[in-house]
Amino acid sequence: MHYSGLFGMLRLLLSLSVVFSAIGGSSMSAAAASIGRSNSISSKSHCPRQCMTDIVTEILDSMVAHNPYTLPMASFYVATENSHPAALGMMTLWRTVTKAGPPSLLAIDTKKGSAYFALDISEGNDITESVLRGRVKVVNRQITELELFINRYRGDHGFSFSAAELPTNYEVLMSPPANRTKASRASLIALSEALFATSSNLSVSVADSCQFTEAGWKVIDPGTNGNGSTTPLGCSWPDDHPTDTNARVGLVVDEELGFVVTSGVIPGKVFGYGNISAFIPNSMTSAQEAQEEWLEEMKVLDIMPLLTPTGATGDTLEVLQYYNDELQAMQINVYLSGPNMTSPWL
Repeated sequence: MHYSGLFGMLRLLLSLSVVFSAIGGSSMSAAAASIGRSNSISSKSHCPRQCMTDIVTEILDSMVAHNPYTLPMASFYVATENSHPAALGMMTLWRTVTKAGPPSLLAIDTKKGSAYFALDISEGNDITESVLRGRVKVVNRQITELELFINRYRGDHGFSFSAAELPTNYEVLMSPPANRTKASRASLIALSEALFATSSNLSVSVADSCQFTEAGWKVIDPGTNGNGSTTPLGCSWPDDHPTDTNARVGLVVDEELGFVVTSGVIPGKVFGYGNISAFIPNSMTSAQEAQEEWLEEMKVLDIMPLLTPTGATGDTLEVLQYYNDELQAMQINVYLSGPNMTSPWL
């Protein structure tokens, strides 16, 4: 192509300008589109508090509808119900639950994309309700892990249980004081690491109003002969506590509300305790020895049938709440199985 004179040169420059503008405009548009897609992917992959809340609600709604197939499951997921693995469509909860309202307790970890929830549910009998506890993990807004426990009465936990008291007891924990000093993530993880540790130098201050519950119930010690106290026990951070070197720490760390969730698998025995029974971890030797001594006395008296001490394993999801540099709540939530058991999550 040949251009002569000034007019030809102007035509050439004009043509090149149009070409460069087209190329530049196309590149800029592509770059903008790429950035837009990147932001879209990022927003879809992150699941903030409301997103996690919505997913927990979807889980509960799907149980009531007896239809787990509406849930946003990952292509491959891990799920357990009372410590045994199963596809959601084969789990009992999606067959039996008839009512499941909003969670009474909801701890959300937006950094890990995980949440812990607990509530009372109905399985067709509103008078006799059960306690549902669960942990969910979400990646790219899809459920990759779902760990569920359903406690139907005291024997499932080993001693304590109250689906009726659970909503009221947990309500106060979900509304901590607005002017509280929030715990750092590192502080909450340190609590979790010390909870089942064989040794720890962590010193923990306990608030005077710290709420201690097991499976929804404010624990009282009725005494072996029903002559104990009716006053709920307070929290403590004892040296003599169950241990688990394989404890799963920091499963859910909610920096906003001060919750941290830890799992430990605890070997122990179930002892006769008056006309009921109680699970006592093997590491709590003094408590087991005291119960053995009492049982020997009862054998001599022969005044009531008593359960023979029997080996068991407690699969625990323990919840702590910590703010204002003090422990505010301790929840020991256990599901019992046979002796020498472990967890499919290890």
